[in-house]
Amino acid sequence: MPKFSRPLAAVLFAAILLLCVPLVQAESYLDLQGQVQEFTLDNGVHFLVVERHDVPVFSFNTYMNVGSSDEVTGITGIAHILEHMAFKGTDEIGTTDYKKEQKAMAAEDEAFAALKAEREKGDQADPEKLSALEAAFEQTKDAAREFVVSNEFGQIIENNGGRGLNAGTWTDATNYFYNLPANRLELWAYLEGSRMGRPVLREFYTEKDGPVTEERRMRTDNSPIGMMIEQFQNLAFMAHPYHHSTIGWMSDINNITRQDCRNFYRQHYVGRNMTVAVVGDVDFAEVKKLAEKYFKDVSGAEPPRVETVEPPQKGERRMCIKHTAQPVYALGYHIGSVHDPDYPVYEAIADILGQGRTSRLYKKLVKQEKVAVQAASFAGFPDDKYPCLLGVFGVPVKGVTALELEDLIFAEIDRLKTEGATAEELAGVKTRAKANFIRSLRGNLGLARQLSYYQGKLGDWHELFNQVDEIDAVTLDDIQRVANQIFEPNNRTVVWIETIDES
Repeated sequence: MPKFSRPLAAVLFAAILLLCVPLVQAESYLDLQGQVQEFTLDNGVHFLVVERHDVPVFSFNTYMNVGSSDEVTGITGIAHILEHMAFKGTDEIGTTDYKKEQKAMAAEDEAFAALKAEREKGDQADPEKLSALEAAFEQTKDAAREFVVSNEFGQIIENNGGRGLNAGTWTDATNYFYNLPANRLELWAYLEGSRMGRPVLREFYTEKDGPVTEERRMRTDNSPIGMMIEQFQNLAFMAHPYHHSTIGWMSDINNITRQDCRNFYRQHYVGRNMTVAVVGDVDFAEVKKLAEKYFKDVSGAEPPRVETVEPPQKGERRMCIKHTAQPVYALGYHIGSVHDPDYPVYEAIADILGQGRTSRLYKKLVKQEKVAVQAASFAGFPDDKYPCLLGVFGVPVKGVTALELEDLIFAEIDRLKTEGATAEELAGVKTRAKANFIRSLRGNLGLARQLSYYQGKLGDWHELFNQVDEIDAVTLDDIQRVANQIFEPNNRTVVWIETIDES
């Protein structure tokens, strides 16, 4: 491991970050295209670099083109677990003795395999044997943790002035990001290259049985809205892996092994799935030299691709969830993916229907009829790499049921089909789209995330700068044409919570 000294005043970096907002307003967003430099390593990792020498800091985003849509039955939730593992260190970071730790982890794996085999017997499992195996497994977990230096990876970043260390896993992708002072570029390359190229999956069972399981409980099992959204997703997609949520099924989380996670990593954390954007006070030649040195361990294998296609929906799907929680209504229509030429039209329709206080659903349900406290619409649920949903969401006021919102929502949808949108509405869509686009490029991290997203998902970062033109090209005829295509009863899925009193 290279030696990196601590900065003289790491705390100054936090103040510098507050000033580190290279304003897009001061430069045309089109000018940014000429500032993007790129290169691809032999293993397929693609780098995008934008030099901004305003202040001595830089940000990065590693976009992994892998998420829960790449999972199969039995290992749902594994992409999210692997994201957690990326913070546990490497063979050099996070351990007091890696050779001994390897042996301890191997013993832990064996103990879990024995426990899992007995659990799989179900009602036929021997209770005494099960109890003994559980105790033995806990002992191996404790033994493996004796070699762990907790949070050493994050502590190194913090001690060197790093800020904003975080990551996120969703349906189509996983992102890793943080900010560092400019004189810590080699430290960043070493840390990021190491954890992407040779993670050790330390504290695997402790993490999945603890924080990951708790996330599942908090986000879904103990959250009525989270539970409803998961059911909505399950009902809308029957064949495609968009069927299951990113957090995964609890039974899968309980049974996933370290080897399962290692296999998933080897298949998907490969160079051709990885885009790294670095923006800030860096030198392109230096970034390239360090990338070639520290990212060489990333596999150059060809990643697998999702082959299952969601078949056309043959009829309306409806589900009523009876619960003590407040009523909520969700409606979804199948639409194409982000690669669909009509995707900008889907986004425009969602904007007109339910984005903001001037949208049709908000004005009708919240302001005029006063039957809802919230009404919204969005394109791209649960994500948009593959054909997805245009969704509508409504929360009724006290005394109004979720289903009572439906007729008003259907009426606004039908009006869009028969009357189309107005020129004023479409002009508003285009103005907001451009403003949101410019805001998304504010700051080094914002630009890094946008560049890596477009390169990673669409295969070309130049598409980032085409989106304004694409939304500008949407016409009133497009909106009415697409509305009549997608807003069909056979194409919709409806889920709502009906409040019951259990007192």
